[in-house]
Amino acid sequence: MFDDRGGEMAKAADCAQGLHSDTREYMTNVHEAEKKFEKYRDNLRREVGLLADYVRLFRKLYESRRNYSFEVNSAPTFFSLITKSVFSSIVLWTDKLLDDKGQRGIFDFLKFIETNAGIFSIAQLKRRRNYSDDHWVLRERRKEGEITVSQVERDRKRLSRLRCLQSLKTRRDKYHAHFDKKYFFDLERLNHDAPVATRDLGKAVEVLWGIVNTYSAAYDGMFYAPTSANINDFDHLLSTLRKYHKQHMAEYTVGSSL
Repeated sequence: MFDDRGGEMAKAADCAQGLHSDTREYMTNVHEAEKKFEKYRDNLRREVGLLADYVRLFRKLYESRRNYSFEVNSAPTFFSLITKSVFSSIVLWTDKLLDDKGQRGIFDFLKFIETNAGIFSIAQLKRRRNYSDDHWVLRERRKEGEITVSQVERDRKRLSRLRCLQSLKTRRDKYHAHFDKKYFFDLERLNHDAPVATRDLGKAVEVLWGIVNTYSAAYDGMFYAPTSANINDFDHLLSTLRKYHKQHMAEYTVGSSL
């Protein structure tokens, strides 16, 4: 009988080599996807954080007209220009982040998540962080379940339902990035056709941060605060101006009584 054990062993060796090669290729692809996600997350949260800071500062400027009316009216041109500049930045940044056809931004980020959903699995989180099987982070993740295409689609719908989305896009396309004849000669019409409420801007930031943190937590358990700038500096500026005015008025009153 012909002994073909040598050939069978060679086939087994080739099969094992092919398996090792496929494993290495898979791990290489996983590593590349992980590096891209980490870079995308860091840059995206920088831009969302900047938008969050713009929105908080805009709200502070709006509130200052009521809480620091005397101080604001002492330099009306300055505060008016700052408010308009911040709002223009909000329009442009929101449009960049929420453009569903943009090459970067939250919709492209979700497309990446959808394509590379495997790196967000509980098993990959355990490997990546070297967690024990009963670690509390893994227990919480198991309650929430795996990241799925359906979840990504739900996040897309949440973004699409944002009330300020269309108004900000109109403002960006028709005024802040380009001058549309209709609105250039009738700016009040733009306010009527594309209204934007401060609370809606806050909601947009909340949804953006929520999405970034959802997939960040699934990846390595990291959550990020919604802002980095100390917007309270603005309150300090106005309170200092108020103290100066009070001191100046006190000195003027004393001088007038002499």
